[in-house]
Amino acid sequence: MLSVSVDSVFSHKAFAEKIGGISYPMLSDFYPHGTVCTQYDCLRPQGFPKRAVFIIDKQGVIRFRKEYEKGIPDNKELLAELDKITRG
Repeated sequence: MLSVSVDSVFSHKAFAEKIGGISYPMLSDFYPHGTVCTQYDCLRPQGFPKRAVFIIDKQGVIRFRKEYEKGIPDNKELLAELDKITRG
């Protein structure tokens, strides 16, 4: 599990601290700005990403995608999706 955003490493650190810590890598798509977000159709024309979660399997297939207007995704929902995927 990892996260990707166009924010800087310093922003990631502040975000993680604000929510009480994160136990997975947070990757920065800061430069070149938004390359990964563009590839996943998550970069808005204004230059900031949509808030989205993707679950990608070992073969690189997107098995789950959901966009969020604001807030933090519900871990219970994501864990349930992971459970569905791993159980087939």
